Amino acid sequence: MKKQICIELTDVAFGVKLEQTGVDLFTVHYGKQVKSGLTYAVAAREFGVCIMHALACDGKLDNRVKGEK
Repeated sequence: MKKQICIELTDVAFGVKLEQTGVDLFTVHYGKQVKSGLTYAVAAREFGVCIMHALACDGKLDNRVKGEK
């Protein structure tokens, strides 16, 4: 299987990209950070974390913990 870009988000604080690099192998790019050799489950979690962080940086979600003012 050749490397394929699954999705790339450029309209958030730092670009987020998910690539599939093989069978059950993924790479997540977030800004200058690159995490490769990830399984489906690990890549899904990492991709979600990156998206939510970028949205928080953009002021598009409130990431305070319950009870924090």
